[in-house]
Amino acid sequence: MINEVWGAAGAGAMAGLGVAMPLGAIGAMLLREALVHGRRRGVAAALGIATTDVIYCAVATATGTLLAGLIESFRAGFLLASGLLVVLIGLRQLRGSITTRSAHSAEATAPSAGSAYLRFAGLTALNPMTLVYFIALGGAVSAPTGSPAAPIAFVVSAGIASLGWQLLLVATGSLFRRAAGERTARVIGVVASALVLLLGVGVVASGITALVSGA
Repeated sequence: MINEVWGAAGAGAMAGLGVAMPLGAIGAMLLREALVHGRRRGVAAALGIATTDVIYCAVATATGTLLAGLIESFRAGFLLASGLLVVLIGLRQLRGSITTRSAHSAEATAPSAGSAYLRFAGLTALNPMTLVYFIALGGAVSAPTGSPAAPIAFVVSAGIASLGWQLLLVATGSLFRRAAGERTARVIGVVASALVLLLGVGVVASGITALVSGA
């Protein structure tokens, strides 16, 4: 029983890192959040991402592969919606990074920590591949085992691993914020915003491809 729990915990940690480590649009936005708005809002955003990862992991573990077909059938729509939203956010951030004149004015127009939490939780929820990923990995621990604690250990470990990686990104952004001058931070903010915009365009293209191939 103990071995099953530890095995599930290890698998959950690997699953959490596996879904969090690839630097996509959300990761780039998180880096920019910490770089431009500071550690407090970056931590709130990281918590939002990890919260959605935990919810999706729990749903996937509880349902096994039952939702896989349903999620896949709406994959193109999810990708288009999330991609367009990321593009709009990227444009807004790029405009803000270019027009912001000082750290004080940036701070004055920055969203609250609670707003950052909700925004990043919602953006992460719009990515269907997160749920599909956890469904694929969670099926193993959703099957009957000798320990009912194994699925719980899987979900908790996945959440901790995801949060740990997101906080590492926040720490990186905060470090650059402190080390760089205001001018350099603005330039990096513009570059990060442009990266978010490009990644959003890529997600939209993937959605269009999925829509065409499914037609």
